[in-house]
Amino acid sequence: MRFMRQSRLILSLLLLHLAVNCAAQTGSFNLEDWPQTQAALKPMYVKAIMEQAGVHSVSFTRTAEFYAAELDRFAEFARANSYLPYLKTSVAQNLATIAVVNCDWNNGIPHWEFAQNYLGEKQLALLQPVYGDAINKLKNNCAATSTAAQ
Repeated sequence: MRFMRQSRLILSLLLLHLAVNCAAQTGSFNLEDWPQTQAALKPMYVKAIMEQAGVHSVSFTRTAEFYAAELDRFAEFARANSYLPYLKTSVAQNLATIAVVNCDWNNGIPHWEFAQNYLGEKQLALLQPVYGDAINKLKNNCAATSTAAQ
C-alpha cells in the first residue's frame, strides 16, 4: 500500500514537472498569470525556464528562488504602473529581462552590450524605477557585481 502511494506521488511530481516544463517552453504563461501561481510551483517553473535557456548556452549564477521573488516584485510593479506590454509578455521573457538587468544573463556577450541590443534605451528607462541600482551596475558592465551573486 505504501509503495503504491509513493509511486503515485512520484508519478504526480513527474507529470507536474513535465507540464511546467512544457509551459515554460511554449511561453504561453504571461506575467499577468504569475501572481496566481502557487508559491511552491514558482521555483519549479523558473528552473524549467533556466534549463531551457541553458540549451541556448545561457547560464545563471542566481537561484530559481531569487527569480521567483523578482518575478513577484516585477509583476506587482508592472500591474501598479499599468505596463501592459510586460504583463502580456511570457514569464520566460520577463525572467530574461530581469536576468539581463541584474547582470546574470551569461551568454558570452558583454552584459551592457547585450542589454542595449536586447532591451534598448526605452525599456531600460522604463525599468529604471524598479531596477535603478542594477541598471547603474549594468552600465558599468557589471563590474560591481562580478565577484558574487546576491
